[in-house]
Amino acid sequence: MAEVKRRYHSPLRSEQAEASRAAVLRAARELFVEQGYGRTTVEQVAARAGVSKPTVFTAVGNKATLLKVVRDVALAGDDDPRAVSERDDVAAIAAAGDLARAITLTARHVVAVNARYDDVHEVIRGASGADPAVAALWETSEAERHVGAGHLLARLHATPALPVRRAQDRLWLLMAPDHYHRLVVVQGWSRSAYEQWLIEGIRSLFDA
Repeated sequence: MAEVKRRYHSPLRSEQAEASRAAVLRAARELFVEQGYGRTTVEQVAARAGVSKPTVFTAVGNKATLLKVVRDVALAGDDDPRAVSERDDVAAIAAAGDLARAITLTARHVVAVNARYDDVHEVIRGASGADPAVAALWETSEAERHVGAGHLLARLHATPALPVRRAQDRLWLLMAPDHYHRLVVVQGWSRSAYEQWLIEGIRSLFDA
């Protein structure tokens, strides 16, 4: 009988790999935000993360992949592979029990996502006109937010006062990080004021 080779698993090596990945993603985000996507190099990311250039590719990937994963982590709040729609705060919307509470939780979720994601969103928007890979990521982000708006709308368990697709389009627009950036970052609104603006906008989808 042929000898079966067992795969060796080292917890220490796994921890080191996770630490390297976290350092690379943190460095990439900092550099993208500080100096933009175009001026950032993999060498700079490696230097700031304290790892070798090959480690950057092994831990995450090339520069375009770095931006995508940085985006994913910013949206989700961590590097867990679960989709945003599977997270506890989104599940709480469906379990809210009444529309007013569900709308408040939806607005709170959008505030939290956009607060984490705003600076990364600005990086992607700024580079989308000059780099095809970033342009594709921008289009993907817009499309995914539209799908997400549909998921959130369904979790409200109420019938909109307008056609569902139109309500989804309007929620997609309300959720756009651009509004957070303009109102909170540029105009200095508090997050609570921005949250109230979202609540009013979402509630209007159900007003007859």
